[in-house]
Amino acid sequence: MKNILLTTTALVAFAGAAAADGHTSVSFSGEASVEYNSNAGYSTAAEMTATGSATLDNGFTASTSLTVDAVAGTISAGSISLSSDTASLTFGTELDGAVFTAVGDDYAIGDDGEEGVAEGLVASVTMGETTLTVSAPMGATIETADVEVGVTTSAAGWSLGFGLANDAYAMTAAGTAGGADIGFGMSSDSEWDVSVAYPVGAVTVSASTDEAEAWTVGAAYAADGVSAGFELNADESWEVTAGYAADGVTVAAAFTDASVMTLGATYDMGNGLTVGAGIEDTVNYAFASYDLGGGANAFVDYTDAAAALEEVGPSERDIATGTTVGVSFTF
Repeated sequence: MKNILLTTTALVAFAGAAAADGHTSVSFSGEASVEYNSNAGYSTAAEMTATGSATLDNGFTASTSLTVDAVAGTISAGSISLSSDTASLTFGTELDGAVFTAVGDDYAIGDDGEEGVAEGLVASVTMGETTLTVSAPMGATIETADVEVGVTTSAAGWSLGFGLANDAYAMTAAGTAGGADIGFGMSSDSEWDVSVAYPVGAVTVSASTDEAEAWTVGAAYAADGVSAGFELNADESWEVTAGYAADGVTVAAAFTDASVMTLGATYDMGNGLTVGAGIEDTVNYAFASYDLGGGANAFVDYTDAAAALEEVGPSERDIATGTTVGVSFTF
């Protein structure tokens, strides 16, 4: 904690010096919470992030950030970047690699298939509709085999992507033909996938398949706040969904081939108070959340689940086991 206080003091001093200089701007943001859970007792959390930026004489902007977590007792530095309207150079961790940026995470090439997360540097330049991205891990040396290249562009209404890493490649295309939305992708590892979605009024019919014949067909309806859908997969699993949203009321329901049912509803009362309840298979949950204004929120949650629930109901809320009462702040 002593180190955190010293670092925070240094940040404040730097912010004051920067403001006086007029060349660099420093802003602070953060969040804090205190809560009581009937199983775990009291807990607190607090985190602050300082973000600094400077506009250089050549038109580029340099920026970085520093995050202090008071509970974990950690200080983490964010990425350092130099950017303009058409080019950027970023050093740091948890960066999207070039292949991930160009084609997404459907193909496990580049960054060891870890969804494009890279620790190193990423550079990009945009020329008209085309963006070229290059990424590489940082180390004593940069090996050619570790460099990734990604290109995205658009032509004739189609979005195109190409990624290259260590002699492996992947490419994607997405666009509209004959009123249908079409997506296609392939890689040098003999992977491929194709998807088609065709709207007919309020109904959209869709289908997809890949090299493993893992096909999916479905249909969805949405109009006047009412929604419904059906999806059937190659393994004969299926799911039926239904929903309603109007006048502050949101309801979502689903039922699967495994006889798993979920049902959730929320009601925004319009005075800052939102209440919700639902069933996740065999467990129940309920919550109430009150907006206190100024970034403050008070809440109470309950579930009889054996483990914490994640992203349940129309509000996609996380709810800890037992009863939880708390207040959170953002600033």
